[in-house]
Amino acid sequence: MEERETTETMPIEPVSTEESATGDTPLPAPEDRRDTRRTVMIVVIALVVFAILIAAFYGLATHPVATAILRDIAIIVLALVTIVIGAFLAILIFQLQSLIALLRDEIQPILESANETANTVRGTTTFVTEAMVSPVISAASYIAAIRQTLRVLRTNPRKKN
Repeated sequence: MEERETTETMPIEPVSTEESATGDTPLPAPEDRRDTRRTVMIVVIALVVFAILIAAFYGLATHPVATAILRDIAIIVLALVTIVIGAFLAILIFQLQSLIALLRDEIQPILESANETANTVRGTTTFVTEAMVSPVISAASYIAAIRQTLRVLRTNPRKKN
C-alpha cells in the first residue's frame, strides 16, 4: 500500500511585490501609504492654519490702526448682511401671505363642489334604493313565497314515514 501524504492547505496572504532597497522587508501596501500620506497632509494643513491664526492675532495686537479698520469693515459687512436677510424675510412673509390667500380662495370652492357632489350622490342612492332596489326585493320575496307555496302544495303529506 502506498502512503499518501496529507497536505494541509494554508491560507495565502497577499504579499506586496515591492521590496525595500535592502530587500529585507517589504514596503507597506499602497493603502497604508495613502492613509499615512493623508494623515501627514491633514497635520500639515492644521499647522499652517494655526500659524496663520497666530500671525493674524499678533498682527492685530501690534497694529491697532489696522485692527480698527478691519473692525469697521466687519461691522459694515455685518450690517449689509443683516439688511439682505431682513429683505429676504420680508419677501418670504409676503409670499407666505399670498400662498395663504391663494389656498383660501382656491380650496373653498373645491370644498363646496365636493360637498355638492356628496349631496348629489346621497340623493341618487336614495332614489335608486326607492325606485329600483325596493321593488326588486319585493318582487323577489313574492316569487320566493310563490315557489315555496307551490313546493308545499306539490308534496304529499301522507308520504311521510
